[in-house]
Amino acid sequence: MPSASLLRWAILGTGAIAARFAADMRHSRSGIVQAVASRTPERARAFAARLGPGVLAGTPDAILARADVDAVYVATPNAAHLAGALMALEAGKPVLVEKPFAAGASEARTLADAARSASLLAMEAMWMRFTPGIVRLKRLADEGALGRLARLDAALSFAHAIAPGSPLADPAGGGALLDLGVYPVSLALHLLGPAETVSAQVRRSADGAIVSAGLVTRHGDALGILACGFDAEGLNEASLAGTKGIARAHRSMLCPPMISVRRTGTAAPLSREADLISIPPRPRIAVLPALRALASEAKLRRHPTLFAGSGLHYQADHFAECLARGLTESPVMPLAQSIAVLDLIEAAARA
Repeated sequence: MPSASLLRWAILGTGAIAARFAADMRHSRSGIVQAVASRTPERARAFAARLGPGVLAGTPDAILARADVDAVYVATPNAAHLAGALMALEAGKPVLVEKPFAAGASEARTLADAARSASLLAMEAMWMRFTPGIVRLKRLADEGALGRLARLDAALSFAHAIAPGSPLADPAGGGALLDLGVYPVSLALHLLGPAETVSAQVRRSADGAIVSAGLVTRHGDALGILACGFDAEGLNEASLAGTKGIARAHRSMLCPPMISVRRTGTAAPLSREADLISIPPRPRIAVLPALRALASEAKLRRHPTLFAGSGLHYQADHFAECLARGLTESPVMPLAQSIAVLDLIEAAARA
């Protein structure tokens, strides 16, 4: 792209996530939506018209062939991610692929190999990693503010009825693990490093799609306690515990409005079994335990995080920065981690 111009994006797809990305690009400091592509031209034209005058519309082949398109955001259903991303790469366009990077680990490897062969930037649109709150949480972890990391608790679930025949009901390309579970799993790799093992429990619908799942991942001396589901509304928060403190990413963990930190002391060694079952004396004042709890809450350090829109444009700005630096992989969302997330999800699905 010309260095003095904004990155001109084409959106491949016209669904809900495409609309959110387009809306958030109004807050981008690096790019604009130039075009919309769909295999149904009428849908592309209607979508483009909602974005304003001057936004182009057409079929994927026509839009990807345009010289005034600098990058492509693939926002199609999961099962079509690979085909859309390969089309973009074959047209010589760097590509941002909506999560999950592909419908499975094998497809993700195919896509990563194609991007490397073409020497083009390809990145999973794991937008959570680029939102201000998660950037702050990662900095706290990396700078040692929490001490040695021991555990990440992260869950993302919504009460969501899945219509039979919808992409989410597809046992291969849908379900809660691929649609929601990618977030806590990706967060665990982002904060704790590579996972050595995973164990899981999953619940499936009558058609075989995963409705809810609970995973435990091991990352050296740290554990990830991760969950997702379409069966009920959850807290949708994350907490990262270390030997010196606990940091909490408040709802929603995808783009948290606040990170709170509570410092913790060094644990004293247990010398005998009685230490585990000792009964504290009865407080003289009945409300004393509640007051102590309130005092503990008062010690929290709260870090509000301001953000614009719903947060999807931060990944686009990072993508543009990678292009400006001549990178073909993101240092924040490398291809190997996108593949590793899908490897873990597939292992969990086999449980």
